[in-house]
Amino acid sequence: MINSFFKHIIDNPKRTLIALFVITIIFASFIPKLKIDFTIEHLFSESDPSIEEYWSFREIFGREDNVITIIYKPNDIYDKSFYADLEEIIFSIEDLNGIQGIVSIFSLSDIDLNAWLGDLNDPESSWKEAEIREKLSYIRGDPSVGPRVLSKDFNYGSIIVSIDNEFNNHNSRTALLKDIKSLTIGIDADWIYSGVSVLRTEYVGYMLRDNFLFLPPIALLLIGILSFIFRNRVYVFLPLLTVLITVIWILGFMGMTGLDINIMTYIVPTLLFIIGIGDAIHIQARFKENITIDPSDPKKAMLKTMNQMFRVIFLTSVTTSIGFLALMTTSIEIVKEFGLEISAGVMMAWLVSSLLVPSGIIYTKQYKTETRFPFRSFLVWLSNTIPNKPWAFIIVPSLIVSISLFKIKDVSTNSSLMDDLRPQNKLYQDLKLTEKYFGGVLPFEILIKIVNNNNGLNLSAIDMEILKLSKDLEYFLKNELPNSRFFSLNNLLESAKRIQKNNNERLSDENLIKEIVNNQSMEDLKLVSEDKSILRLTGLIEDKTSDEMKVLYAKLDSIGSEFPENVKLEYTGTTMVALKTNDYLVQALVNSLGLALFFISLIMAYIFRANSILFISLVTNLVPIFTILGLLAWLGISIRPPTAMTFAVALGIAVDDSLHFLLRYKKELSKGMSRLEAIQSTIINTGSALMITTTVLVAGFSVLLFSAFLPTYQFGLLAAAMIGTALICDLTLLPALCLVLPNAKIK
Repeated sequence: MINSFFKHIIDNPKRTLIALFVITIIFASFIPKLKIDFTIEHLFSESDPSIEEYWSFREIFGREDNVITIIYKPNDIYDKSFYADLEEIIFSIEDLNGIQGIVSIFSLSDIDLNAWLGDLNDPESSWKEAEIREKLSYIRGDPSVGPRVLSKDFNYGSIIVSIDNEFNNHNSRTALLKDIKSLTIGIDADWIYSGVSVLRTEYVGYMLRDNFLFLPPIALLLIGILSFIFRNRVYVFLPLLTVLITVIWILGFMGMTGLDINIMTYIVPTLLFIIGIGDAIHIQARFKENITIDPSDPKKAMLKTMNQMFRVIFLTSVTTSIGFLALMTTSIEIVKEFGLEISAGVMMAWLVSSLLVPSGIIYTKQYKTETRFPFRSFLVWLSNTIPNKPWAFIIVPSLIVSISLFKIKDVSTNSSLMDDLRPQNKLYQDLKLTEKYFGGVLPFEILIKIVNNNNGLNLSAIDMEILKLSKDLEYFLKNELPNSRFFSLNNLLESAKRIQKNNNERLSDENLIKEIVNNQSMEDLKLVSEDKSILRLTGLIEDKTSDEMKVLYAKLDSIGSEFPENVKLEYTGTTMVALKTNDYLVQALVNSLGLALFFISLIMAYIFRANSILFISLVTNLVPIFTILGLLAWLGISIRPPTAMTFAVALGIAVDDSLHFLLRYKKELSKGMSRLEAIQSTIINTGSALMITTTVLVAGFSVLLFSAFLPTYQFGLLAAAMIGTALICDLTLLPALCLVLPNAKIK
């Protein structure tokens, strides 16, 4: 059946090419339907109870992650003209679409700042440094506003901008941030833009830039490698056309099925461009081998090639797909989508390669071409050396694995939300400056909940007893997180009492609290639930690792256990949810790696039906995993979602080489060769194609090392390292094991 199918393809190459073109046009027509959605909430695991608590919090209090913090450092803090410009900037920001609210030095409710500072637009108004210092000190001393808008030394000020929910998406945030930045151009001050909204906007910008920025250099690099090896434009063009068509198909598939481009799937086109090229190269390399043996009948040589390679590249594509499909075992929807899209793309690459390469070569009649296999002399040496010293090629990787196993215990899953940024990155430096002068930028929410019970107590969140608990809790948090800031009803109470004192008014704390709560709204910072059962302590905390936050959670649990029976402590917010999601995702990806290894083992067992060969293939592919894990431990790199995902991805790719080697080994044995002869022939013939494809893969992933975005960088680094290590094992350890193990023959 396969023979007759490919005979039809080879006899009618033009029809095949036209059919591929038509199918590609159909897929391309769905690309305009693609939507881009980089909403971070898609990463939340709905199976985690803390996610439900977070959604409940959002429903009651609104978003807490919609803030842009604008920090300014005037060249002269006593320059009247600067404050006139600042006032104009704030008015202009308020007029922009999508602005929910602003907090600045002009936000104090008990003063007319213009009156305090004089008419800012009057050049003859008095402006004395001592007076200005006094007035800025008064602003800084306000507990509800001051610490948020002025640094202790007055050198830095801030404008806190809240964004409407409907504008809190990437495109709207990007446009809004651009408009805000344009308003500060020409103003005599240093301007810094910080906050979670800025962080997310920049992260998405990195992702989009990486996807489009790296495709051209990857393509040029692949052109260079393929040109050097095959010395023929058609043999260069066909593999590149294969991955281009594959990318169009998968993007069309996403548009057709309603799958969005998100913070996980943005890298799908780049990945497929790198990994989808291997099948085409293997077909071309085997065809060159066959046409060299019998150049008289190219169609016969191509038919022989496809009969030899169709099953091989199908099986290798399946094993690669399994590495990605294992990601679908997680409960995070966009991770499932990533696994589905990449696995579908791999199978599309197999299908396109199987149709395009044979029909393209036959149609263009490019049979005679000089092909360079630069590694052939090395492979010949290797084929002669391994049989003489097989144990040396077993002992060396065994020692490496032993050392790695010793260090693996030190591999950490500890990470922080800023681990995605390099310390020299401007955004990272801006965030650290914000931490230093105004507290952190990462949202963290503490909720004090009143739970109805039958003990006769009837407390509410605004009772003075509850406020005292809140104040004690705030004091604890300030000690635990010194570079953080918190805001609560107590701050508003202290501010109101100060206004009272200035106005010679005498209201009780209870009445002041009631007045504050009755005047709150969703547009302001809501601190008490409508039913008065939940009191909110909101904070922007410094960057902390997941382990440090776990310690904090444990301490908060201990404090909460000392509260009255009907008072419960709950902590939530984007920061907590994101860190918990990171931990969950790492564990899920590690589990998916094990699952992928299990299913790949089943396939290997079915194909070869020899326990020794199954053992050999498993050992060969476990060595790179353990080696890279040991390397992570030595380098102090934590296992995070980008690094964990790399192992599942690279495993599926790495197994391909083992499968190519063993299937060729099986073929040579079936010809009546001895074990030694079969190993030597496989190393020389299949080894060339393996080294070419691995060179292409490593080169492609190495381009990602130039990314300013650490997840992309780490993904490229680990993928290149693991795939390169896997090749070394496939060409040394695997044949050595085949030679020394008893009954290492394939059925």
